[in-house]
Amino acid sequence: MLRTRFNFTLIITFLALMILVLIIQMSAGTAAAGDEGIRPLIQTEQPMSDAQRQAQDLALLDARVEEYTAGDRAEVFSVFPVSVKAFPAEFPQCADGSCYQVDIYNFDQNAAVIAMVHAKSGTVIDVFNIEGAHPQVNKRLYSLAQQIIHEDADVEAALGFQPELEQIRLMESNRLDTTCDGRNLCATAVFFVDNGTVWVMVNFNTEEIEKIWWTDRNLEPDYNDYSNHREPEDCGTTDSVNKDGWTLDYLTTPNDALNVTNVKFGGKDVVTSMKLLEWHAHYPGNWGYVDYTGCGGGSGGFPIYPYGDTQVNDMYDDTTYIGFEVVQDFRMSNWGNSCNYRYEQHFQFFTDGRWRVATAAFGQGCGNDTTQEATYRPVIRIDIAADGAADDSIAVWNGTSWDDQTTEAWWLQSGPYTTEGYRYRVLDQGGDGYYVEPGQGQFGDGGTGDNAYLYATLYKTSEGAIDMSSIGNCCTGNYQQGPEGYINSENISSKDIVLWYVPQSETITTWQVNQGQADAQYCWTDNTNNTWPCVSGPMFVPVDSCVAETAVAPTAAIAAAANGMDVELNWSDDAANGGGYEVWRGRTPYFDPNGITIGTVKVYEGFDTSFTDSGILGNTFFNYTYIIRAKDCSGTSTADSIRVGEFDHPVVMGTP
Repeated sequence: MLRTRFNFTLIITFLALMILVLIIQMSAGTAAAGDEGIRPLIQTEQPMSDAQRQAQDLALLDARVEEYTAGDRAEVFSVFPVSVKAFPAEFPQCADGSCYQVDIYNFDQNAAVIAMVHAKSGTVIDVFNIEGAHPQVNKRLYSLAQQIIHEDADVEAALGFQPELEQIRLMESNRLDTTCDGRNLCATAVFFVDNGTVWVMVNFNTEEIEKIWWTDRNLEPDYNDYSNHREPEDCGTTDSVNKDGWTLDYLTTPNDALNVTNVKFGGKDVVTSMKLLEWHAHYPGNWGYVDYTGCGGGSGGFPIYPYGDTQVNDMYDDTTYIGFEVVQDFRMSNWGNSCNYRYEQHFQFFTDGRWRVATAAFGQGCGNDTTQEATYRPVIRIDIAADGAADDSIAVWNGTSWDDQTTEAWWLQSGPYTTEGYRYRVLDQGGDGYYVEPGQGQFGDGGTGDNAYLYATLYKTSEGAIDMSSIGNCCTGNYQQGPEGYINSENISSKDIVLWYVPQSETITTWQVNQGQADAQYCWTDNTNNTWPCVSGPMFVPVDSCVAETAVAPTAAIAAAANGMDVELNWSDDAANGGGYEVWRGRTPYFDPNGITIGTVKVYEGFDTSFTDSGILGNTFFNYTYIIRAKDCSGTSTADSIRVGEFDHPVVMGTP
């Protein structure tokens, strides 16, 4: 009887456990994914909101997702919301804030399968299969890699100790003499021992140690503190700027760092989106890291998080105000120590209509602290929109004239340059556009020259318009940095063009300076108080296409505000008035804005087509007249509206 009771208890316990497992799987959406064979994110491993779970279920039931993953090993890596101000124009449904991006990795095909889901309507808007790309790994795989390293006997033998889980910090990596050369998804942890460095690479495809190797390092083993970890800051909120004739939005993204969108100057389109997909930190030889900067999207993978909020800072040339910049800092938790990176993004906007995309790498690298340190290559995507997204063309300076390019291509930065330093030009069919001035050390920010690759491709939603997976290999040392995969001889003449800019900055360490091998450090940090960032990035200079145009006099209207105190002015706009408008006010009807007339003052300057002059009405001692002055974009031509004015007359009591 005792034996029978014992077996019955086991059966009951087993059934209860099975029911519990089924409940967990159903709550995680496993039932929805069962037929496809895709491993979903599971709530107990990576918590999700109800909306995220719904988006995952919808994606995993989609026939296109099934087609791209049928018969292959695949897994959901992340599910995150799409910003209401940064979604592609092709997805207007996302304006209601209920869109989610579901990132799936197909291990067998080495491809990212990305589903765009509109949760409110319960539909999958689109699905992209991006070959040679992969999202950030999820928390399950990251923890699995830590466990593999922790338990591996060869790792323990190489280190001389068994590493604790909190000591194991992983970053996505490539090594060209292994299957982690871009074919498989891999990550590497670095350990400092006996004045040297041990690199341990894990292959997520095989779920095994791929390779262990050693490099020299002139540091003590306890130089790094592995326990410190900083959570993301400034994530999930889109902010806007309206300043100096510029309007734009900005958002720190899950994977693509700071994304600046909807950029206009003087009311004209300039850029649809510009962002930084990833950093390639390439060490001498054939290995290195692919670094993400961003908020991570809840993936739990390898992002370097934003450090502090995004800043909007004024820029000065000596004491003269010249514009503003939008800046985001990204730092690893132990930055200042070896193998801890810091990166910055700068988007600079000048009062004269120029703009620049600049990036900065601080180090400190994972090499030997002497001559074996990283070359940094940021992959920058610029969806340029010269007076609108469509109808743009790119030309390259050949030494005497501009050569128009008709098909997708890439170029390595070199001469010839124009006398102003321009190498490329982007124009729309109306003649508006920009010269592209690569960095040659001329910008006064410590940059010594970009040696950059520029790629021009036809706009496609799957090629970076959405939050992008990793597309590049850190360690080829040539043009194969990711964007070349989108070059396939498509026509780009009078099309929507995307520019990709990949600078190359080589580290110069303090050791090299002390040895007389260089004058100053570069891409290097001794400690948090001694840094020498390498700054790179192109300047975009407006093509002066309106010199021959003549400003058009606006049609002005004047009215009293409802409060009976303010004057409201409105006027018409014209494309020729690219330099904006001025509102002049005088105390006499025939005042001269160009002369010296008592009481004449410029009360407004900008690009709006209305202005309120407060507290003007009701003063019977002064009556005011207004002129609306239009300017062309070169500032050489102006045109004045007719004069409009207000008149205050005292009311005198009559005699009955």
